[in-house]
Amino acid sequence: MDKEFFKHIVKNRADPSSNSVRNPIPDYYGEKIKSVSEYRAWLRKQREYRRKSQFYVGVD
Repeated sequence: MDKEFFKHIVKNRADPSSNSVRNPIPDYYGEKIKSVSEYRAWLRKQREYRRKSQFYVGVD
């Protein structure tokens, strides 16, 4: 089960190459996920990071 969960983490996490001071990457490895609700919040943060990194490319 842990291997499957880690596959989901790898599949859904944001690209770290767009990390910046203004837009730091949130919990890249999913270490703070302890429940389903925290996993959903993690997914939302990853989506938001992806959206911001695409919008703010080159602004730093």
